[in-house]
Amino acid sequence: MSLASKVGQVTFSQKSGVYMPAIMCDKGDLYQEYDGEASNPSAVAPDFTTLKPTLSFILTSSRVAEGVVVPSSVKWYFNDLLLSFSSNLSTNSLGGETGHFKSIPYAAGSVDYYGLQIVKNLVKASDGASCTIRCEATVSVGNTSDTIQFVYTIPITKGVGNQTVVTITAGDGNYFCIREKGGTCKLTAMVRQGAGEITSGLTYKWYNQVNGAWSQLSGQTGKTLTVSDTMVDTSGVFKVEVSQNGSVIGMDTQTVMDLSDPYDILTNPNPADETIESGSGGSVTYTPTLVKRGSTTKAKDVNFYFVFMDSAGNILNTSTATTAAKSGTCTEAMCQQAGGNVTWTITTAE
Repeated sequence: MSLASKVGQVTFSQKSGVYMPAIMCDKGDLYQEYDGEASNPSAVAPDFTTLKPTLSFILTSSRVAEGVVVPSSVKWYFNDLLLSFSSNLSTNSLGGETGHFKSIPYAAGSVDYYGLQIVKNLVKASDGASCTIRCEATVSVGNTSDTIQFVYTIPITKGVGNQTVVTITAGDGNYFCIREKGGTCKLTAMVRQGAGEITSGLTYKWYNQVNGAWSQLSGQTGKTLTVSDTMVDTSGVFKVEVSQNGSVIGMDTQTVMDLSDPYDILTNPNPADETIESGSGGSVTYTPTLVKRGSTTKAKDVNFYFVFMDSAGNILNTSTATTAAKSGTCTEAMCQQAGGNVTWTITTAE
């Protein structure tokens, strides 16, 4: 088993490799499809007024022994518009409507993370186009203050019939995080077709990523997978493959974060904003360092496995993913192959 691993996404911003932000959704990867016109949509699926997904902002730091950082404050943005709240309900007029979002404040002992719950559909609010939700957090350490952000994208498209979508949702209240030694979290596979959920005739195969390749988990064939801390090194990626009546109908991946692990990885991306502009021929190179949590000093000299994937978990760098190295590079060609953002995992080779 490796000492540590790290999971992230090309396009998000982090500061000096010290903070690692993430937005986790309890209902899995969000999207919406609709029929009709964006100004008067019909058959919106999934229906956020009933699903009510919650986005949680989770921040870890190599400078904090417990791994979890609670920001002093957060701001939420919808398509770069700062959201305003009254009694925790958003007051911005979007597409002629208000009240699309509910702010969930952090509360020690009861609510572990700052969150944003979506309580209305977003088709009209975004004029039928894909939208982004950004969390901007302020973190105070001593007499200094840092601003950390993460962007979550929600694809919105015209309906293409009864499209079948597989997604991994949180099977408990841990939001894909293991917070203590001996702890667990649950992943639950959900299959949606249009506005409904498919439940009959389904079989499941679960995988985790080991040394740059997918490895099937023996005996894990149920709808829900329980992930223990021994299955995750700092963070790890799991995949579910769902079949119906013997034919594969879809798959999805999900990151699990072990916030109790003693090791962390400073990813040291170049460029630091991890962004590749379309048509630039650019790339992002990672030259990571293994550290003990609570320190920025190298713990030991190790090599790493670098894996770059699309949203379905298809590995984009198959020729190099299983070869340990000191650095790894994501290219524009990988982004084009993925059709957008590229998810990466960096895992120690020991």
